[in-house]
Amino acid sequence: MSRRVEARAPTRIDLAGGTVDLWPLSLLTRDPLTVNAAIDLHATATVERATGAGLAIASRDRGVSGHVPAGADLHAALAAVPKDLEFIARLAHHFLGREADGVRIVTDCAAPAGSGLGGSSTLGIALAAALDRFTARGLDPERLLGLVRGIETQVLAIPTGEQDYHPAQRGGVLALRYTVEGTVVEPLSADLEALKRRTVLVFTGISRNSGLSNWDICKRYLDGDRSVREALQATSDAAHAVRKAILASDYDAVGPALAEEWRARLRLSPAVTDARIDALIASGIEAGARAGKVCGAGGGGCLVLWTPDDRREAVRERLRQAGGTILDFSYVSEGVRLTVS
Repeated sequence: MSRRVEARAPTRIDLAGGTVDLWPLSLLTRDPLTVNAAIDLHATATVERATGAGLAIASRDRGVSGHVPAGADLHAALAAVPKDLEFIARLAHHFLGREADGVRIVTDCAAPAGSGLGGSSTLGIALAAALDRFTARGLDPERLLGLVRGIETQVLAIPTGEQDYHPAQRGGVLALRYTVEGTVVEPLSADLEALKRRTVLVFTGISRNSGLSNWDICKRYLDGDRSVREALQATSDAAHAVRKAILASDYDAVGPALAEEWRARLRLSPAVTDARIDALIASGIEAGARAGKVCGAGGGGCLVLWTPDDRREAVRERLRQAGGTILDFSYVSEGVRLTVS
């Protein structure tokens, strides 16, 4: 085993096609597609040798910590830590088992909790990558992704999406196609600075629970709700329009596609928006933005607004005045990275 491994992975902005990635909806939509892009609000995980007995866990961004006694089985490990550390404890037990003795795990995430930027899944990729190297397990990226997705499903206890793990692993701008043989990942060549000049990211100040709205959408889809089925198809169609615009380096054309995605998303579930979200998007559009939408499942968290590059600062200032918290970020081309010592 290594003595110390630190992993750092990017979160993401989903530009179009969110919720299409939710199993089994990803297999029931026509030509399903999600387009997202990695950003430098990183999640980090450090796994290291420590002097104390057992396993010490600390989540800096959530301000919680816990301790798993040496020799604990999974049930005992989960009982020993706060609920907020369940995901970390499950991942640690999977790699370390009852031999989790004299080990410390410290995690952090620059994206706000409940932001809709995929922070939890990104942290899972970072921690699993660190644990994999720490234990010299040697999982390939596909198996590691499947492991993280499986354990996150156990934590959430509902079907989980697919899109968040890929930017964390790969970085860049990605088009994700969902097939019966798995997800096909297409890296999209893009001018990341040109994308940034057209993007405003704002935190509403309200954390959201993606599981609730995702389950509502999934259940209504499977129950045969025609409006939900049509709306989900429209979100995927909007993702195809975003992909086409990016491939053509026509970044201004992303705006209308993003607007169409938001119109479709509003039909998916009443939990997607609220008065504060509506007001923030309206303020941004009044200041010159071409479109705005929630990140992730919505109901709170972050909003992404698409602007002409000469209106970005005006939109940012208007959203500040409206009570939003502007998040500074850059799009990034690199996925998870490890430092071993």
